Amino acid sequence: MFRLIIKPSVHQMLDDAYWWYEEQLPGLGERLLKEIDACFDKLSQSPHYYSIANENYRQIILKYFPYKIIFEIIDQDVVIYAVFHTSRNPDKQFN
Repeated sequence: MFRLIIKPSVHQMLDDAYWWYEEQLPGLGERLLKEIDACFDKLSQSPHYYSIANENYRQIILKYFPYKIIFEIIDQDVVIYAVFHTSRNPDKQFN
């Protein structure tokens, strides 16, 4: 089992996304967070399964929402750097 390390900026990304979806339809933000939690569970189990996005970074793409999680595997840790909306400029996903 890998340990997840979630960078502080990710919490703000998740908070922003949650509230945007809640404004669109109450309960939709909760569905987003549940899907992200499911992805975090998958990453803690088998992070090598997911595709390489750029150099050392990998990504897991959400199934029902237009987001991907950018992460890196360092020894037994999975470092989460971003929860990135796929319609944004891809050059900014690693910043």
